[in-house]
Amino acid sequence: MKRSINIGVFDPKLICQASPYCGDQIFAKGLEANSYEVTRFDYRATNDPNNQLLEIANKIKPELFWFGKCERISPETIGILKSRFPESIFCKWCADVRDEPTEHDMRHNQFIDYFFGTFGGDYLQKHLLPSMKGVASILAFTDSDFYHKMDVSDEYKSDILWTGRKGFGDNSLRNEIIDHLSGTKQYKVKIAGLNDWLGDPQYQYYINGTKIGIGSNSFNRVKYSSDRLGNYMACGTFYLLQYFKGLEEVFQRGKEIDWFEDIEEMDSKIEYYLTHEKEREYIAMRGQETILNFFDYKPLVFNLLKIIETGKSLYPWDDVYVN
Repeated sequence: MKRSINIGVFDPKLICQASPYCGDQIFAKGLEANSYEVTRFDYRATNDPNNQLLEIANKIKPELFWFGKCERISPETIGILKSRFPESIFCKWCADVRDEPTEHDMRHNQFIDYFFGTFGGDYLQKHLLPSMKGVASILAFTDSDFYHKMDVSDEYKSDILWTGRKGFGDNSLRNEIIDHLSGTKQYKVKIAGLNDWLGDPQYQYYINGTKIGIGSNSFNRVKYSSDRLGNYMACGTFYLLQYFKGLEEVFQRGKEIDWFEDIEEMDSKIEYYLTHEKEREYIAMRGQETILNFFDYKPLVFNLLKIIETGKSLYPWDDVYVN
């Protein structure tokens, strides 16, 4: 059995994001489901993450290193690991989107073989350094053991749900959506997680309690979406989101998911789907099947391992750029 060290955040108290469940756990579980023996190293749970990582690696001698954000792991540490384990594969994944790639990601990438971003296109290509083997996009990810359909009490039920804070990027429509929904009176609207991070299990309760989940991202990037996409759809909740380029490569509009491009179209879609319950529920069911077939932890990581092995994705919707 091959061994990996997954360097990320695994303690929910240390995550600090809209979802109480970090992607680092999804990739660790995905590797385990694909026959890896995984050691989880939570770099935020120690005062000396760099030296501890070196010690653990020397004991385990992994074939695969899998890095998350790892802002407390120095590039020098990754360089030492690369020199000690020249036959091992070094991977990094990232969900951060900014105006330009973050400095710590690019410094890490000096020693990374494959970089996986929850975005595609030109922004993804900016992460590819000449020393790397390649970069690839991940449009969605989820964990069906955590995000699944469940019954909830009335306090979590709504017609329309928004979860997440005000946007901070170049997509001004996100904050317009939040303000518009906050002032909507004709439907039962819940705005959750606007001022405080949502915890477990409240986050799942809100998602399962709504008829329509609304999505919009802080930045406009090709194939970039919040993890709400995977989380809502894995629960079998109908998801209506602001369009971003690449959605149509994966999902059939009006059959697995639906989207809008402005407030007026969002309102029209909300009115339609609230009055067409059977159609809404059927679309949600189809969407759930697609998410679980391709983006649940096991099939998702299986595909990423194929990209590492061959430089090609199993699916046409993934952007893959190789040297």
